[in-house]
Amino acid sequence: MSTAEVTLTRNGNGFTAMLRPVGVLAGRAIERLVDEVVLMAQQANIVVVNLVGASVPNSEALAYALRRPGRLLSGPDQALLLVGADENLLDELRRQGGDIDPVN
Repeated sequence: MSTAEVTLTRNGNGFTAMLRPVGVLAGRAIERLVDEVVLMAQQANIVVVNLVGASVPNSEALAYALRRPGRLLSGPDQALLLVGADENLLDELRRQGGDIDPVN
């Protein structure tokens, strides 16, 4: 479903993890993605989810599911970043709120 990369910063104080889901993100695929993001959030202070290779037929379901890992990564020096989110998902994220940052 996705690949993951973990990068250690030069000073050794932080990790960045990147997940790249591919295919349709719906139902169980959303649950698996969120499980992976939560796992990475326990080890990295920044988690990047690159959605360029994924399609999201239900933006509301994905936005809702990402609220949990968004809360885990809402502290100082932490972030959940989304790359490649379409306008529907961005609108839904704004509507639902939470600590997730889109990257253009």
